[in-house]
Amino acid sequence: MNWALMTANYVAEESGYAISHGWLQGGDWGKCHNVTVENYQGIKFADKFERLIYKIKQMGYNNIELWSAHLDPSIANIKMIDEALKILEKNDVNIISYYAVGFDRSDYTENDIRRNFDVAKELGVSMITQTIINQNAPIVHKLAEEYSMKIGWENHPEKNSAEIIHNIKSYSPIIRSALDTGWLGTYNCDAAQVIRELKDSILHVHLKDVKAVGGHDSCALGDGIVDIKGVLEALKDINYQGKITVEHEPHNFDPTNELMESLTRIKSWWNEIERRAEV
Repeated sequence: MNWALMTANYVAEESGYAISHGWLQGGDWGKCHNVTVENYQGIKFADKFERLIYKIKQMGYNNIELWSAHLDPSIANIKMIDEALKILEKNDVNIISYYAVGFDRSDYTENDIRRNFDVAKELGVSMITQTIINQNAPIVHKLAEEYSMKIGWENHPEKNSAEIIHNIKSYSPIIRSALDTGWLGTYNCDAAQVIRELKDSILHVHLKDVKAVGGHDSCALGDGIVDIKGVLEALKDINYQGKITVEHEPHNFDPTNELMESLTRIKSWWNEIERRAEV
């Protein structure tokens, strides 16, 4: 299995982890996004990006899902993209997906959305993920066809497999599910069951755990209410061949140690599942 780290796990880093409320209790994700974009541009970009990628590599991750704020389509240029690619090659880290900005916003035009596709193409990435609002879905689908790009529609408000399928059915197979297990936990939905119900409708998986039903404070995988081991078993049962991105996006502390522990745990659980399958 190929494990990746979501660079949005460091959403609060540039704000000094000084966000006083969780993301469902008034924590301003958008402000954190904007601060990150501001700090990851111009002459600061290469140094900031190198530090980020080096840290991720030292944590044991060889793949990333690149959050758009770390290379924002509104300001990304060829020089920045070339610098990013050189840094990734130097550290032997691969981008498996680009996590877009604006697919979920009514104020984004088609040209705004297109910039995500331009950046992903220049990065050599074949998959873009984000939650999508209904009015933007036809635009995203059209651009995905034009750019030969796969799209993962991440579930946020969706509370079960039927709602996820309702979103993607008109756009499949170009748009499929980027299944976020943490949001399913927020709604007290059995993520393993949803995986078995969605099967081939799953393009990508965002593996996340949360502390409690009704909230969205993430934690190390296995420390919360989501049955992470059960999720991995379900993925094995449906013969999932995609990649898995580890998510943990706290608002008030550095998640590095917990992300390392999460990787250790899921590798161990996956190896155990693989050994059982061989018997």
